[in-house]
Amino acid sequence: MSENHSENIFCEYTIKSWNDLRKLFSNIDNWIFRGHADSRWTLQTTLERGAEMNKSNIRDIPQIEKNIIDKFKRRASNYLDNYPEDDNLLEWLSLIQHHGGPTRLLDFSKSYYVGLFFSVNQTITESAVYCLNRKLIHQKGLETEEKRYREDFLEFGSRAHCNFALKEQTLSPLVTTVEPYNIHERLSRQQGLFAIPFEGRQTFEYNLSLTVNSYQKELPQSKKIKNHETELKLLNDECGLLKIKIPAKFHNEIKRDLKLMNITNETLFPGIDGFSKSLFNEYDIK
Repeated sequence: MSENHSENIFCEYTIKSWNDLRKLFSNIDNWIFRGHADSRWTLQTTLERGAEMNKSNIRDIPQIEKNIIDKFKRRASNYLDNYPEDDNLLEWLSLIQHHGGPTRLLDFSKSYYVGLFFSVNQTITESAVYCLNRKLIHQKGLETEEKRYREDFLEFGSRAHCNFALKEQTLSPLVTTVEPYNIHERLSRQQGLFAIPFEGRQTFEYNLSLTVNSYQKELPQSKKIKNHETELKLLNDECGLLKIKIPAKFHNEIKRDLKLMNITNETLFPGIDGFSKSLFNEYDIK
């Protein structure tokens, strides 16, 4: 690692063409992806964004989260025939997330094309795909847990370890990625999984920054990448988060190709919801 490692935790790149983006995607292995329709949006969980919208103190989020989980558990039987065991918080939060409630889970996809679809679909401004370096984050998380002499550090990233972190709510800042045991159809179609921050009183991005470099106490500035092919080693070895900006002028070309790949609302969302969303394609009459 370079001495200036802290400067390379977050990276940023603006694509030059659709072909340029395809080359970049093909060169980052074992990353996961999340599309944003507006490149100005940061990475926030719905729980974090809800606190911001309601002007709640971020330090109160753990108690807010407890209240949300408790209320959902008590009323779930009114809506669901089957639900998780009481102490399986990961599965409970996955359910809440699936049905549109605020949680600490942040949706990502193993497929960069799925992440790209959510970036360019139904937007008129510069969009972005956030790419999370899953391999690096797991490696650094293991190192951090080992330093803390946790007996279960080798289980870092497991469902059991995630449930422990979710129950504690305020562990030292870390981010891990995990797939719930029960994968509903939409999550399966989108090749989805979750990123989870351990410290509920801090932002997702702060948790992520300290996962990669535990000595970095301030959010780092994004390193601007000029040529991803010459800086590929830096991306894979040091960068925890890569934000790819996609100018609006490339959106239609990308959407046409994604449609030819059969990556559409109808294939990513099950049932009539996906079919209805797919009707936006009728605007393309070429």
